[in-house]
Amino acid sequence: MTFLNHVILTGKVITPPRRHYRPDGSPVIQFPIELDDSEDRTAQPLHRKGKGGEVRNRINIVAIGKLADFKLDLLQSGQPLMVIGRLSQRRWQTPEGRNRTLTEVIATDLRTIEEKNSTLKLKEQGE
Repeated sequence: MTFLNHVILTGKVITPPRRHYRPDGSPVIQFPIELDDSEDRTAQPLHRKGKGGEVRNRINIVAIGKLADFKLDLLQSGQPLMVIGRLSQRRWQTPEGRNRTLTEVIATDLRTIEEKNSTLKLKEQGE
């Protein structure tokens, strides 16, 4: 049996990316995006209260290597974005002995989106 781990999300950048470097020197950027799931308000995972008290989904995005270098300056708070990647989960234990889990998307492509008259248009790499 073959399994597939492929994620495509659209949302808005919540905070500008933080950059750091791996021990091998490759750049890494991390930032959260807000997903609007106005169609389905019954789902509970990853929900956070947004401005005005409405429920919003939030997920962390990680980009590594050339993608992190190329996209860092394009990503600002409020920027509509399409993320293509794979779902990843990290588990660890805090010094106090509590188990923690973080679910995030490891991006393979990031594309900014233009919003015009309630329609979305993807911006190509060269634009």
